[in-house]
Amino acid sequence: MKKKPRGRIEVQGKGVGAVSDQLLMQRARDLAQEDGRTDPTETDFKQALAELSAVSEDPPPEVPPGDEDVTDWNESPDTTGHAVDTRPPDEDVDVGLELVEEGVDEADEDQRRAAKDEDLSERER
Repeated sequence: MKKKPRGRIEVQGKGVGAVSDQLLMQRARDLAQEDGRTDPTETDFKQALAELSAVSEDPPPEVPPGDEDVTDWNESPDTTGHAVDTRPPDEDVDVGLELVEEGVDEADEDQRRAAKDEDLSERER
């Protein structure tokens, strides 16, 4: 769902509507005072109207240093990552058998270590 752009003049999150002459005059006076003048010029009125009637998007959040490479949640997975090999393993290789053999070897080694540890603890007594 796309958010609606937010207007500059809001009351409780709802746009107020057209810019009133009073609001326009006040902003033009503020701009003139910022420039060190007492009376607003035509440029001040144009800038005030542009500021008050402009529709703006919320600014993007600031990214802390070091987080520049963090992936956006809405980023397509096609834009990142790398291709992997999709070909099946060789026919003469049985992956399941290899895993079982590795597991049996690890279990045998663990049993030997446990037996050795028991022998050492019995000798110390």
